[in-house]
Amino acid sequence: MTTVRSSDRDLLRDFKLAIRSLRHHKGLVLVASVSLALGIAVNVTIFSAVNTLVWTPLAYPEPDRLVHLWQNSRERGWDRSSVSLPNFQDWRTQSRTMKLAAYTSTAFNLSTGGDPERIDGVRASGNLLSLLGARYALGRGFAAADETPGGAPVVVLTHRIWLRRFDADSTLIGRSILLDGEPSIVLGVLSPADRFDLEPGVDLFAPLITNPALGRGNSFLRVLGRLEPGTTVARADAEIGQIAARLAREYPAENATIGAFAMPLIEEVVEKGPRQAAMICLVAVGFVLLIACANVANLLLARATGRDRELAVRAAIGASRGRLIRDMLTESMVLAAVGGAAGLALSFIGMGWFRSIVPADFPRLDLLGMNWQAFGFAVVVTVITGLIFGIAPALRSSRPDLVTSLRDGGRAMTGLRHGKLLAVLTGVEVALALVLLISAGLLIKGSRGLSAVDPGFEPANALSFRTSLSEREYPDSASVLRFQNQLLERLRGLDGAVTAGAVTQLPLSGGSGTTYLVEGDPEPEAGRKPVAQWRGISPSYFGAIGIRLVKGRDVLATDRAGTPLVVLVNETMAKRHWAATDPIGHRIKIGESWREIVGVAQDTREFGLGSPAPPTLFLPAAQGHYRRMSYVLRTSRAPATFAGPVRDAVKALAPNQPVYQLQSLEAHLEGSIKSQRIMPNLLSVFGILALVLAVIGVYGVMSYAVAQRTQEIGIRRTLGAGRGTIIRMVVGHAMRVCGAGAVVGLLLALLVTRTLATFLVGVSPFDPAVFAGVTLALLGAALLASLIPARRAAGIEFRG
Repeated sequence: MTTVRSSDRDLLRDFKLAIRSLRHHKGLVLVASVSLALGIAVNVTIFSAVNTLVWTPLAYPEPDRLVHLWQNSRERGWDRSSVSLPNFQDWRTQSRTMKLAAYTSTAFNLSTGGDPERIDGVRASGNLLSLLGARYALGRGFAAADETPGGAPVVVLTHRIWLRRFDADSTLIGRSILLDGEPSIVLGVLSPADRFDLEPGVDLFAPLITNPALGRGNSFLRVLGRLEPGTTVARADAEIGQIAARLAREYPAENATIGAFAMPLIEEVVEKGPRQAAMICLVAVGFVLLIACANVANLLLARATGRDRELAVRAAIGASRGRLIRDMLTESMVLAAVGGAAGLALSFIGMGWFRSIVPADFPRLDLLGMNWQAFGFAVVVTVITGLIFGIAPALRSSRPDLVTSLRDGGRAMTGLRHGKLLAVLTGVEVALALVLLISAGLLIKGSRGLSAVDPGFEPANALSFRTSLSEREYPDSASVLRFQNQLLERLRGLDGAVTAGAVTQLPLSGGSGTTYLVEGDPEPEAGRKPVAQWRGISPSYFGAIGIRLVKGRDVLATDRAGTPLVVLVNETMAKRHWAATDPIGHRIKIGESWREIVGVAQDTREFGLGSPAPPTLFLPAAQGHYRRMSYVLRTSRAPATFAGPVRDAVKALAPNQPVYQLQSLEAHLEGSIKSQRIMPNLLSVFGILALVLAVIGVYGVMSYAVAQRTQEIGIRRTLGAGRGTIIRMVVGHAMRVCGAGAVVGLLLALLVTRTLATFLVGVSPFDPAVFAGVTLALLGAALLASLIPARRAAGIEFRG
């Protein structure tokens, strides 16, 4: 026979009594549960996101020993840049504090196992996977011989693509797959747990083949290191800086201004901006939860006023203060449990919404979801929340004044006693809501300002996509140009097409830099040549993407191999070197060749809408050799309707050629700023929730105040007070409480909003228009919330 302890029976009885008591106050339970559910849901959602994306250690053995190494050049304004192959080889040979590995992002045309597909991959030094502690479901990783030029191409697959593309075929090891038209032997398949968080979406690893022809000026590698046991990041950072200084002395032509530094790998995967954003969001959702708690505390205080006689009777017949507190806290925990359960359910929706506002390539985003940590956090928050909103009403109501509570009129006295605390809690709600609303207002204003920035091209009615031609199938410039020209002709011939052009890299896609020399300028010192961005373009590219030609001419079909080399520059480049003269006809040396400037094009944003247009050079594609091109099709109707015809046009020319990054230019533009919209979207939701909860709080408090002053208001009406007087009295009380909260909120906002400076583009953290506008809007909402109980009060008649 099982014995139930007395304490367990008492606890069970307390919960039954609490449920029975709350069952008679369904309105209170509904409002409290909704308030708590919203507060708990946003807290669980943001905690889960921050825990998964920011706090979770990297999924590698001893991740604290992993570092990322960068080159930099303070003289040229580079905070960080990739590393050349010769520099990496010297770093690896000379370092004593760490083992180094390198990789570069790339992509492959996969033609085995289904339709042609472009898949993301990396070319890595042979020791990269072992340095990261990779494990294999099948086969093995790279050996030193796999990096040797002339060897058979080999690859390692992720478990994900092995399942998706090859149906988990265990016989794949040792067999060949077609990559860029060339057979490559599959050496191994990584285990399901192995992830490459530095490049989300990577499905394939190929060896980085040593190429002596790559000089120190060709920087394209990212370098990782694993610290030797007992070595600190600071020591590794000092060592790599010394090695870089030594290389600068030995190779001044390329390395004169180049330094190097090391940083913990986790700080590369999760940069300073996301970490700061995570802390801001955690504080913000904490504010939302505090507002919800204040709301529920107000409801419980209002209810406690009606229970003063009941509590006084219980105290008079012997109930201790501890017993009364325990009963009221039990009711609070029941309310918290209901709100917590609803909040946990809502958090699933919240996580889905969060995924939708974050770029798909955000590291570890696929891991976001409900897990034991998020569930445990929800339970802890629910318990703490129940204590927070329950303790003040419990303490305040557990000491009933037996004389006043048991006689007529006692309710007014206890109502006055509770009313001050209600006013304080309402003021706190208003203050916290104002901070969140001002923060959201600043971010929204910055985001709208960013959207209003002219990108330098016309995104409407245009479709873009990319192709990448393999060397095996297109071995020379003639075959590459033939495919590109034929494809452009087919695109221009589509029904509804206006024009089409091609470029090596679309605007807002980052940089491809080159050094140059302006004719007539003195030869700069070694390693100090000026740098500009460059793009290879086809004829009609400017017309297709909507870039205005400022002066001179466009690239022509006659600008091909064997004809005089030409170049166009953008406005920023022209102003840098020819501010007082016409740049047309001047010459620039790029590499070993001189090119004549034939045109000036409108500036376009290359590194994001928040960054100014860099100096840019436009080279005729037919005078170069560019296998990877982005095509732009200007259309007379919805670009999405051209997706099928575009794929058919490519397939007709090259059946094994995948089309990728197929999207409208508007989607391309939106994608470039999606990460900058995360904070405005999040803070907007938090601000709206805070506003709703604060308005509910103001309405509830004023309804309570009217209910407690019914007799007083009736007497005032009997003595001649008009409806307007009563309304002004009630609304005035509400606005005094809210005004005090707004003052506190403004002072708090002045301290808090400075932390948002990193996320604001073109907006001051102390923007007076936002501060004033949001404050007036919140007070206006509070005014409307108080008018309903005020009008009800104005209709009270005295019944003596």
